[in-house]
Amino acid sequence: MNKIIKDAFILFAITLVAGIVLGAVYNITKGPIAEQNEKTKQAAYKEVLADADSFEAIDNEKYSEENLVSLVSSLKDTEEDFSADEVTDVVAGVKDGKIVGFVVTIVAGDGYSGDIQFSVGVSSDGKYTGTSILSINETAGLGMRVKTDPSFLSQFVGVTVDKFTVVKDGSGSSSDDKIDAIGGSTVTSKAVTKGINAALAVYRDLISENVKTVGGASVE
Repeated sequence: MNKIIKDAFILFAITLVAGIVLGAVYNITKGPIAEQNEKTKQAAYKEVLADADSFEAIDNEKYSEENLVSLVSSLKDTEEDFSADEVTDVVAGVKDGKIVGFVVTIVAGDGYSGDIQFSVGVSSDGKYTGTSILSINETAGLGMRVKTDPSFLSQFVGVTVDKFTVVKDGSGSSSDDKIDAIGGSTVTSKAVTKGINAALAVYRDLISENVKTVGGASVE
C-alpha cells in the first residue's frame, strides 16, 4: 500500500511540475504569438485595402466579436443563402481621420474540401479593392487556383456591384457582375464568390448604419 501511495505522490508531483512549466511557457509565448497574429491580420488588411493608413474596430454593438456569428443571417437586403458562411472580423480602414473602406473577413463553409477563409476589401464608395486568402485546402491544380492563379480573384477588383454571379461559359468578361469559374472547380468558385457577396452585404449594412470606428472616424 505504501508503494502505491508513493507512486501516486510521485506521479502527482510530476504532473504538477509539468503543469507549472507549461503554464510558464504559455505566459512567456502568448504575447509574441498574439503580436505575430496581429501583424498577420494587419498585413492582410493592407493587402486588400491599400489606401488605408490604419485599421480600427467598428464602434457598434452589432459588429462586436460576440455578435459576428449571427451577423450575416440578420442582413435584410439580400435573398442569397449565406447559412454556410460566417463573418469573423470587420474593421474600417482609416486615412486622414476618415473611413476610406472596410475589410470583412469571411469563412466560406461550402468549399469543395471544406472551409475557405479570406479577407475582402471594399472602399467607402463600394468599389471592390481586393481579396487575401488566409486559409484554403482545395484540390491542388483545381480549387487551389483560387489562391495560386491571380486571374480568378482579379475579376472582382475595381468593380462596384451589389452581387457577383459565377458563369461557366467564359462570358464573365462581358459584364462586371459575372465571374468566370475556374475550369473544373465550379464548387470552389461559387463558394468564394458567395462569401464575397456576403462581404458586400455586410458593407452595405455598414454604410446604412453610418458606422464610426472606436477612434471616432466616419465615412463622411
